[in-house]
Amino acid sequence: MDRLQLFQSFITAIDQGSLSGAAKELGISQPAVSQQIALLESILRKELLFRTSRGVQATEAGLLVYQGAHKILDQVNSLEEDLNNLDHSLSGSLRLTAPLAIGQNLVAPIVFDMQSKYPELDISLKLSDLLADLVKDRIDLAIRVGSLGKSDALARKIGDLELVLIASPDFLNKHGHPKEPNDLSNLPMIQYRDDKKKSQQVLIKGGQQSTTPIQAAFTFDNPDVIINALARGIGYTKFPYLLVKEQLKSGELEQILPDYTVPSKPVYLLYPSRQSLTRRAEVFIEHLLSTIITLDGVTPARGGKWRETINESNKRLINAA
Repeated sequence: MDRLQLFQSFITAIDQGSLSGAAKELGISQPAVSQQIALLESILRKELLFRTSRGVQATEAGLLVYQGAHKILDQVNSLEEDLNNLDHSLSGSLRLTAPLAIGQNLVAPIVFDMQSKYPELDISLKLSDLLADLVKDRIDLAIRVGSLGKSDALARKIGDLELVLIASPDFLNKHGHPKEPNDLSNLPMIQYRDDKKKSQQVLIKGGQQSTTPIQAAFTFDNPDVIINALARGIGYTKFPYLLVKEQLKSGELEQILPDYTVPSKPVYLLYPSRQSLTRRAEVFIEHLLSTIITLDGVTPARGGKWRETINESNKRLINAA
């Protein structure tokens, strides 16, 4: 039997936590899965699974095989994709995950564009502020803001997300417009879940950093809920400029202490391993990076020089046309 098939059955059993789950996922019988894993154990001369009434778990040797088999299958899939894409078309599946707000405003438009250009691509985008396990959930690429979480995946910083302090005009008219950082300590703040452990706000002006206590009155884990809370005038918040710049321009929201800078949040791109980067994943990354350099509210990881290099390249293309 094809050893790659044996590896796939073994990996699926570990991911599903049971032989019956693996059989359902693979579309074969449970005895067939059991026979394939037994054959793999015979070939490798190692016990790979603990079998219990509740399912299966990998032995120490099984964990090594699980990690190695993943790399082997990723390389085989990448090779097959490269061969299939010699005509520059893209096909196959691409699984992505991103935080809710950034996913809606930044990632989703890129997905729509790629789906339009490459109709044979099957792109899945999961929007959630919960940190997914890239290997277990079979995620090709993940975008994360701020915290990387606990992960064995490779991470690449791709930019910094600009943050601003904002509130509704009605809220500021009622509570007063802060003139200096210490004025924030008397105002109710709407916090995002990731910031709820913070009791102070850092602000920067003229290279000088100051901190002021905050009065955390509400904590939410959904960006849309925070925007609705602002509209109701129950507090002020710290929010990505990229996501509220239109409301700031229209006057629906107002920036607090505009002369001060709020420390930005890093934006990362994660992938399981270098070997797992398929051509379709690389094309998505190219789209993502080329989009980031055009956004007002995100500083590319390579800073101004990167932006200038891209702009110069664009100028040369325009002049040559």
